[in-house]
Amino acid sequence: MVRYDGSSAEAWRSIVVVADNGHFMFDRAYMDYHEDRFDDCSFLVYRDQHLIGVVPGNIRGEAWCSHGGLTFGGLLLLPKFNRISVVKEVYDMLFSTLLGQGVKAALVKPVPWIYHRVPAEGEIYALNAIADARCLTEVTTTVDLKADAKPSSLRLRGRKRALKAGFSVVQSNDFSSFWKILSARLQEKYERMPVHSCEEIILLAARFPKQIKLFLVNDDQGIPQGGTVIFETETVAHAQYISATPDGMNNGALDLLFLEVIEQYRSIGKRYFDFGISTENDGKYLNEQLASFKEGFGGRSVVHHKFEIGL
Repeated sequence: MVRYDGSSAEAWRSIVVVADNGHFMFDRAYMDYHEDRFDDCSFLVYRDQHLIGVVPGNIRGEAWCSHGGLTFGGLLLLPKFNRISVVKEVYDMLFSTLLGQGVKAALVKPVPWIYHRVPAEGEIYALNAIADARCLTEVTTTVDLKADAKPSSLRLRGRKRALKAGFSVVQSNDFSSFWKILSARLQEKYERMPVHSCEEIILLAARFPKQIKLFLVNDDQGIPQGGTVIFETETVAHAQYISATPDGMNNGALDLLFLEVIEQYRSIGKRYFDFGISTENDGKYLNEQLASFKEGFGGRSVVHHKFEIGL
């Protein structure tokens, strides 16, 4: 196990693009856009001098996180090594290495199963079997695009209201207009700003144009009244950001937006549409109104696991 440095970006990527649970957010071109905010402590995993896996991570105080700048992390292996015995071996090696460096705890949030190319939940078992592990769960709402889940009458009425108001959905690169809407909403409701700045999301969208897309709801004057930023993986279209103006909220902009965008992804064969988590405080608090809104589009619950492990 060797600590990652910038010279190994291509070797790292060679694992990410084939790993059973890999996707573009593990690419160093994505991970390193905010490298100044994190003390990177990622590792390359070798067997018989051949690279077989990577482990994204960073140090935060006396804890190691996998990775603090990502929605989830965990272990990525070449498919032929995605075996429970290898997963356990790598985690034993990782935790031993971290302990030797004075790290006292590890925080690991494995990639949820909907993002897997093939089943890859061995690390959930391996981590849960550790004596000092504490497993927390969060819940996201996901639409199975191959199932016959119908939207609720409330969401359909919202779409009808939006169409009557002259709203329409377009794909756009106008991140600046959407960021103004998003920032105002987050500031008003939660007194916080988006995780990504507008400049950062524009940079990432330029680096990953096939994976990061913006959909807007415009009024009849072409002025944005809402939108969503979608992060696409092979199996999932994930709504990374969602927001609307007061006028957009009152006129069903988000109902129109998601009913149309979900159908677009269904038509091109995407497997899941994921709205993101509706929980706070490590999953202990559920925003029931938010979860109900997402379920109205045919979404159902998917659990995210997060492990706290004493070393």
